[in-house]
Amino acid sequence: MIYAIGFIEINYFHITAFARLLKPIITKHPKLIIKMSATLKTLISLFILGLFSCSYLPETKSEHPNLIIKETAEYIILSTISTDNSQSGIMFYPGGLVDPHAYIKPLEKFALEDNRTVLILKVASNLAILNSKKASTTTNKIANVDRWILGGHSLGGSTACIDIFNNQDAFEGLFLLASYSTKELADIQIPIISITASHDNVLDLGSLNENKVNLPEALMIDSPELLPNESTIGKTIYYNIEGGNHGQFGNYGAQKGDGDATITTDMQHLLVFDMLRKFLTINDL
Repeated sequence: MIYAIGFIEINYFHITAFARLLKPIITKHPKLIIKMSATLKTLISLFILGLFSCSYLPETKSEHPNLIIKETAEYIILSTISTDNSQSGIMFYPGGLVDPHAYIKPLEKFALEDNRTVLILKVASNLAILNSKKASTTTNKIANVDRWILGGHSLGGSTACIDIFNNQDAFEGLFLLASYSTKELADIQIPIISITASHDNVLDLGSLNENKVNLPEALMIDSPELLPNESTIGKTIYYNIEGGNHGQFGNYGAQKGDGDATITTDMQHLLVFDMLRKFLTINDL
């Protein structure tokens, strides 16, 4: 299961311990459990919600006057009066236990400077894995955007891979921030890019390398200028940001267990934007 990634390992063991606590009760009193099933489900839901309610919140808010932010219970949409919906929209799964608003600032340049629609998904308990079909079921709910690129950070990136694995015609491209695919996507015919950071101590590099076989052939580059001048379908572009860390792919401050970045959060956001912008351009997205 996706929990093997380790982004939410502590919470997984909490759930396992709780399940073990319930097991003897279920075994000895099955009829009681059936009668109490609705109440039991509510209690379990509240227990899990309590575990996951302490999420990373946005450190600063976007205050750009040209940015239009529309919000529903299901997602946040970023746009401007100049949004060009002939371009692909960007849909994004947040990292595990990270508030979706913490990705407004990292992604706002795609709306402000690249004139794209950006949609940040809201997921149950801020855990994308609990809503692994949400992106593919949201694409047809947004008027005037016919093509979408799907991305995600950390656990959100791995969830994006699950969604694409199950819905391979729903998206035109895939980008991963400090993440990897546990699903077999090696033969998929869409452009893919994976961006990591040199001071990221949260991402398990062993698992990252082990799971590279699940994506198309690797092409390592050091800067946007080294991207091919043609479609990258059939390859996975790998780009490592020197001096960046895990938390700075978002905008929520320091993350427990992460390395110390030697570049600013704004600089890391800019490097991600510059790379993704060129990646999308050469792939005619």
